[in-house]
Amino acid sequence: MQNTTDLSTYTKPKRKTLKIIIISIVVVILGIGLWVGLTAFNAIKKITALSSGNNSLFSFLGDANKSQIKGESEGRTNILLLGMGGKNHPGGNLTDSMILVSIDWKSKKIAMINIPRDLWVQIPGYGSAKINEAYTHGEQNSKTTGGGGQVASDIVSKIFGVPVHYFVTMDFQGFKDIVNSVGGLDINVDKAINDPLYPASDMVHYDPFSISAGMHHMDGDIALKYARSRETTSDFDRSRRQQQVILAIKEKIMSLNILANPKKLTDLMNIVGDHLRMNMSVAEIKSLWDSIKDIDTSNIINEVLDTSADGPLTSSTSSGGAYIIIPKKGANNYTDLQELAKNIFGGSAQSSDLKIEVLNGSNKSGVATSAANKLKTAGYTVANVGDSSTKITNSVVYNCSGSEVGSSVTKIAEMFSATTKTKTNCGTIDIQLVVGSSYSAN
Repeated sequence: MQNTTDLSTYTKPKRKTLKIIIISIVVVILGIGLWVGLTAFNAIKKITALSSGNNSLFSFLGDANKSQIKGESEGRTNILLLGMGGKNHPGGNLTDSMILVSIDWKSKKIAMINIPRDLWVQIPGYGSAKINEAYTHGEQNSKTTGGGGQVASDIVSKIFGVPVHYFVTMDFQGFKDIVNSVGGLDINVDKAINDPLYPASDMVHYDPFSISAGMHHMDGDIALKYARSRETTSDFDRSRRQQQVILAIKEKIMSLNILANPKKLTDLMNIVGDHLRMNMSVAEIKSLWDSIKDIDTSNIINEVLDTSADGPLTSSTSSGGAYIIIPKKGANNYTDLQELAKNIFGGSAQSSDLKIEVLNGSNKSGVATSAANKLKTAGYTVANVGDSSTKITNSVVYNCSGSEVGSSVTKIAEMFSATTKTKTNCGTIDIQLVVGSSYSAN
């Protein structure tokens, strides 16, 4: 017997029903997108609350013009990272971790200088104290100081002789929540740790921490202890572990494809919004990300300031008997630290390797040739001598190659009593000297 289909019992789906299903799906998708977007925007508003820049919704959505990153035109941007206990933590505003991160825009390199929390400094309006107290003082007197981040930034800027363009703060709870939200971290511990003096949460008693060498799965609490422990290991090890944990978080987030998981993404955004603050606007965050996202972070230059025999610091005691760290050249003498920060990206280029252009910006003939001869005598290579289209009174030395030639720019400026400026359109020239009419060959 041949099977037949009774078409009289078949009901064609109504167009109206299909339309409702399609609309419902679209509404759900748009709702998820709106939920994620608003969560992200609210988190960003909290994070950038300390910034006076553009934090509008339009800026967040990408309609704002690219913002100039502070320090980029000078060849280097410096960001101070501050880690602290936070709310409900004894001494919550004491900065347990202080790291100065520098980005060299020409070489596309990143350097990190770990600052010891026991470094003895002068805090304006407060007096001598450990540097980890600077943020606390700033927060207690924010109306007159500008806040803890500003005070800490100003002191670090004075110590290292470089401007601190931005600061970022993160508390311990935020760090632990982030690690837990991604399901923990798998980290290879290359050296066993046994720290009987790890501080308990009340910062009075101890919470001994130990971990064996080998691969470990760490939750947020263990990861924080692993990154903070320092009593039985060196500061260099501690710094390396912090970098290891940060990279592990990044890799875990990427492996989970959290950007495609709205729930995980909003959880992370809420954590960051509650526990991280910075003085950077939304537009600056986006510009910075666009500029550094392709920089290789596998070879970060990591400089740890400790009291090793060949380092610039030594241990001492304060007048009250507290353990402190001061420069070997004496308290408040930071010349060695300033030299370290200035040459963190490999030091100054050799004078003979630089290409220098000398232009006559005066009304006197032969001035550029005279200045070029003076540079050659000092060991510099002069690639070109010519006339400037603009006439000036005081000589100017232009840095065309970033921090790599910074010390040479300073020396040449001293030779010619010149001011220094940054220039980006010099071609193959590293330094350009424009000699003004006030220059005398004698």
